[in-house]
Amino acid sequence: MKRSSFWIAVFGLSAFAFVTPARADVVGPPPDDCPEGTEGATCHGGPYCSPVECTSDAECGNGETCKDKPLCVSTISCAGLLPPDANPMDYERAKIESPCPNGNECTQGATCKTQKVCVPAASSSGSASSSDSEGACGCRLAPSAPREASFGALALGALGAATFARRRQRAEAAPRASRQRRA
Repeated sequence: MKRSSFWIAVFGLSAFAFVTPARADVVGPPPDDCPEGTEGATCHGGPYCSPVECTSDAECGNGETCKDKPLCVSTISCAGLLPPDANPMDYERAKIESPCPNGNECTQGATCKTQKVCVPAASSSGSASSSDSEGACGCRLAPSAPREASFGALALGALGAATFARRRQRAEAAPRASRQRRA
């Protein structure tokens, strides 16, 4: 019986050798260098800058105003795994590449469109640098666990398997010892 406990412990430990942290359905963090009038967003298509659209100043945050801004706009597909009857077009979002240089010269397949977006009131009369929009989105994802954390889990699992095997050995040995004392 001692050999079977040993093999149970060995197979138990080998199962932990291939355990890694789960990373299913994870998207990266949003960008933090979005142009004025946009905010960082993320989806299954990747990180992108999303317009902060408005129709009036009342829809903007404190210290912001609603203003027409020429922006280079493309689309990003935010669809992940879709059911067969889903329309992928339902998952397309506006992706702002940059402000329109000279009013109409966009690159990367984007088109220059003037959109009403929320911008800081102090910069609404002129152009602002990209540093003015830093912190527009305070969203951040927690960093992934370092690789060392999975080794700690492996060590803890090994200790648990060894403890289980040792307790089982003692439990199997106890009835034999009591039979020997009676004889």
